[in-house]
Amino acid sequence: MRVPLGQDGWYLCDAADQPDFEYREFRGDEALAFQWLNQFRGDGALFGELRRLLDLPWRYNDSQELRQVASRLARGVWLARRPVVRLPGRWGESAKEAPAFPLEERHAPPPTSQPAPEPGVFPESVDFVAIAQAQKEAAELGIPFCEECEKARLAAQHGNA
Repeated sequence: MRVPLGQDGWYLCDAADQPDFEYREFRGDEALAFQWLNQFRGDGALFGELRRLLDLPWRYNDSQELRQVASRLARGVWLARRPVVRLPGRWGESAKEAPAFPLEERHAPPPTSQPAPEPGVFPESVDFVAIAQAQKEAAELGIPFCEECEKARLAAQHGNA
């Protein structure tokens, strides 16, 4: 079994696959494998082949399929490999291995826009402990502890008199 992944030479295979070339193998846990596999979303041919190999019903979505593949990669049931590409060096130097994710091919992360913090409702000098204590004392004595309550009480008294 060999299933090509994207355009960079990566492919999925099982442990019985013995390539004729030097290769680099993906190593990682299930979460890292799932994150790595997300770059292949949108490849309809790949997902059709994965559904066939995994013997999944068509109601599975791409995330569920990728989780199945990530699980198999993490457990070593399937392997993800890519041939090692050697870059020619200068005369007398040994060839260098090409990096797996060259810097010039990486995309900058999207800028994160965080909302501006909301201005405080209370001034900086508010003593919340003292306010809470005053409200508790007023409640124990049965007297109003806010201006609106006092206004309503006075209006009720003058309306009934």
